[in-house]
Amino acid sequence: MANNSKSKYIFALMNYSKWKIGFLIPVSLIAIGLLLQITIGNFPLHFFDFPTNLIVISEVFIVVLLMYFFLRKYLAIKFLSSGYAALSALVLLTFCVVGMVLIPQNHNDNGILSMLGLNDIINSWFYALSILFLLISLGLITVKRLFPFNIRNFFFFLNHFGLWIVLAFGNLGQADKTNIQITIPEGELIWYGYDKNNEYFEPDFAIELTEFIIDFYPPKLALTNNKGEIVNPKIFQPTDLVKNERISVLDTEIVVVDILENAITTKDTVLRVMGLPEKTYVAILEINGEEFFIQNGTSFQPPVFANLNNQYNLTMLNPEPKYFGSDIRLYTKSGISNQKHLIEVNKPLKIESWTIYQTSYFKSPEYKSYISVFTAVYDPWLKIVYTGFIMMFVGAIYLTFSRNIKSKKQK
Repeated sequence: MANNSKSKYIFALMNYSKWKIGFLIPVSLIAIGLLLQITIGNFPLHFFDFPTNLIVISEVFIVVLLMYFFLRKYLAIKFLSSGYAALSALVLLTFCVVGMVLIPQNHNDNGILSMLGLNDIINSWFYALSILFLLISLGLITVKRLFPFNIRNFFFFLNHFGLWIVLAFGNLGQADKTNIQITIPEGELIWYGYDKNNEYFEPDFAIELTEFIIDFYPPKLALTNNKGEIVNPKIFQPTDLVKNERISVLDTEIVVVDILENAITTKDTVLRVMGLPEKTYVAILEINGEEFFIQNGTSFQPPVFANLNNQYNLTMLNPEPKYFGSDIRLYTKSGISNQKHLIEVNKPLKIESWTIYQTSYFKSPEYKSYISVFTAVYDPWLKIVYTGFIMMFVGAIYLTFSRNIKSKKQK
């Protein structure tokens, strides 16, 4: 009995020590990370571009293998390959992720948050140390579970090694990631853009914008006060202007006689004008048997109101875009020439290691046509990261189904 009690005491003490170490490691890494952040500044991710990032990832992988095959009997390695270390590493990474959510990640802030790296956590030292800690612990657990080799252990390895790949290449691969903005007027060919530091950058492709396509929702009728401010929606909710519809505004019945696109209004008439630099609408309203014109405001003409009474005016809000996209022709250094594509919001164009997104549009006084704005992202490691996700998914599916089958057999 005495030996049994002594064994339980030793086991409890060992578990307590593991929990204590599991708490001290993330606290120590945060402290070290903050110290490095204050003295050195952000983690120098730009030094880890290709091939340095591939070399570092390979070195970490080799170190994990050496630690397991030659040092796994040591207590420190046993702890790092335990669930306590994995939980500790996940808590540290979660702390960083929660910080990103709760603290605005504003790189231009020069206060205490900037000094501690809390406004740019993904480029901080404590985030880098949390990833390294997780890669070592996860790597040891993954290799450890591969032995003895069987089907279940293989799929466990597949699932966890997939996560290891996602963490390693998804983070150090950011050093090779390029993000540029390209603005193209209709009918022009552009082969350059500007990065986040507003520096000129030439990618491996050029884009010719053949046509910018845009569709709008119907303009809305709004109620404004004499200062031009939209009134509280409880008084009147802005309503779509639709031909022949009746709208009740403050007990006044208004009939929408007509809605005219590409039109401008003068004192007593409406003119249809094609080729205007902005979308214009004129609504003809009938109020108490009298006809009124209202028009949305543009950069070249102020809005036209209709007086409802001494307090309020009827005004037309600028129509909101319902859809926009770009018909383009693509040219690349690899040999693609005059290839047609349609780039839409949420439907980017993927070409080689580039992904081109339709982000916005505008009109400039210099151009009568639209100017399309694209964001082009170069991420050469994305395919490897996707491979890691697939490995995680396949491993998780097998482990889930095999667990369910085992449970049914036991019943």
